[in-house]
Amino acid sequence: MKKVLLSQKIHEDAEKYLKDRGFFIITSPSPEDEVVRQHISDADAIIVRTATKLSRETIFAGAKLKVIARTGAGVDNVDIEAASEKGIYVCNTPEANIESVAEHAVAFMLALSKYLFMMDKSVRKNEFAVRNKYLPVDLEEKTLGLLGFGKIGRRVAQKCAGCFGMKIIYFDPYLSEDISTLYEYKRAGDMDTVFSESDFISLHMPYTKDSHHIIGSRLLSKMKPGAFIINTSRGGIIDEAALAEALSAGKICGAALDVFENEPPKEDSPLFLLENIILSPHSAALTKESAKRMAMHAAQGAADVLEGKTPKWVFNRDRISKAE
Repeated sequence: MKKVLLSQKIHEDAEKYLKDRGFFIITSPSPEDEVVRQHISDADAIIVRTATKLSRETIFAGAKLKVIARTGAGVDNVDIEAASEKGIYVCNTPEANIESVAEHAVAFMLALSKYLFMMDKSVRKNEFAVRNKYLPVDLEEKTLGLLGFGKIGRRVAQKCAGCFGMKIIYFDPYLSEDISTLYEYKRAGDMDTVFSESDFISLHMPYTKDSHHIIGSRLLSKMKPGAFIINTSRGGIIDEAALAEALSAGKICGAALDVFENEPPKEDSPLFLLENIILSPHSAALTKESAKRMAMHAAQGAADVLEGKTPKWVFNRDRISKAE
């Protein structure tokens, strides 16, 4: 009987799916890499969530490992190079959380533009006169800048242009040039243009060594004083110290983060001292519906590989082909 190791519990329907196909399931007592390593030696597959940083050492400890399935689109917590060297498929779930993350980004945009958290606190403190400061702004006719124009970025664009009449500008160096003909939005030639022209900026880009702290004091200084920035993609893309400085100095109006360089953030994070930022615990993709979809898609990817089928989503397909 082939064994599937879970670094953490996944949705019960996904576990049932695997059991019904005849796989034996074992769950690691902890998602930490060194703990997972103790249980991976005889696993044929492993399904990992965000909390597990699957290292080269752990991957090579999986003598029978054939597939790593990730419940989410991002795979920066898996050593792709190591998996590819061993011919191990890395399956992700790029279509499972599109709607959920897009909705979260839009919710951030609405909460920031209407100052909902500040207004709520003011009412509770009997500071009803805050209404006379006219702080909220309308989204209509505002410019939304998107960094990354993949499936989630496009969905955010559709929602904001269609529902709120926002103008859209995007930058994505990985897209082919002819994609611009498919959309009526403005494609920027560089990130500087997005930062200088946008009223709201929403991040939907992958985290790589090249994108680490790519948004720092230089780009933040190009934002309009009344602009907002939102990150529902990956922590580490924004230099949090630079963001905190820009927010506290009033160089930009506000921010909303669902992801952080350290998760959870350190207790002394300067972000916690700010009133003009909204924080959520990397939960944009974790709606009830999305959690089930991610788990099911990951389970299907793992099962397909173990059953000799071609999985729908393989992140390192090209790298494995080259290695072979």
